[in-house]
Amino acid sequence: MSKSESDQVLQVSEVTKIYGRSYLTNIAGKTISRRVVGAEEVSFVVNKGEIFGFLGPNGAGKTTTIRCILDYLKMQSGVINVFGLDHHIDALEIRERIGYIPGDLALFKNYTGNELIKFYGSFRPIDPDFLKELRSLFRVDLSLKIKSLSSGNRQQVGIILALASKPEFLILDEPTSGLDPLMTANFHRILKKLKQEGNTIFLSSHDLAEVQSVCDRVGIIREGRMILIENVEDLRSKFVQHINIKFDPSKVPQISDFPSNSSIISVNQIKKTVFNLTISENINSFLQWLRNYQIIRLTIEDASLEEIFLQYYE
Repeated sequence: MSKSESDQVLQVSEVTKIYGRSYLTNIAGKTISRRVVGAEEVSFVVNKGEIFGFLGPNGAGKTTTIRCILDYLKMQSGVINVFGLDHHIDALEIRERIGYIPGDLALFKNYTGNELIKFYGSFRPIDPDFLKELRSLFRVDLSLKIKSLSSGNRQQVGIILALASKPEFLILDEPTSGLDPLMTANFHRILKKLKQEGNTIFLSSHDLAEVQSVCDRVGIIREGRMILIENVEDLRSKFVQHINIKFDPSKVPQISDFPSNSSIISVNQIKKTVFNLTISENINSFLQWLRNYQIIRLTIEDASLEEIFLQYYE
């Protein structure tokens, strides 16, 4: 279902950011390119109250796009609106309403975590109850100076600072970098809670499991271009499925007995009566064939986001 513009927190339209340029050298008449595409005609929207995953490997254009959104980079062309406001003209008003975790997080090293929270709170109201919850979920010692903390603990401080004011829109660039599994799980729970309360989250990541776990929709970027935007569950259901079947021992097919049609990609016999199949989305004809056998157990699992991602990048 399409959303009206009033329901769209972020609108990115035809954004292009090119670094450098190309020029012709006289050496053997070859063109040496110093032109690097950061983002090329990138377009997508983020709807109010959703977690949108921005997915791609390092160097795909995720951080460039985010810096254009935040008006930290000047783009060559395109339009970006946040809360219906122009990202450049209204940059100050927009920043007052968002929380941001950069991929290259840098904090004042001679401050303690508590001093940073107090400092940030001097120009942005902090939600005291939510801050208390964040303190309990993250185990970083906020009484220590930033320079004495590990990278993972510094990341926790950055998360607390970005979330403490409970902003209506969060822009997160690789936010779980350096976090251990427990802290990552706590962070994901916080994101889901914020979503339930109506907050909007833009999550840039190359962690496929993270995106699959928390996101409603995903956009995949490759070499600066958007190649896919889809609901996570719809995306998984459109690709291959994995079927595990355990046949009754009284009648077990041979691999050669399985129907040879385009929907079956592979058949592997795991045990005498157990088979694993990879099959395309249309499984109706295969299920009809199974009526010739007694089935003890059958499970069907959609492709993982990792499998889908690799199909787009191979």
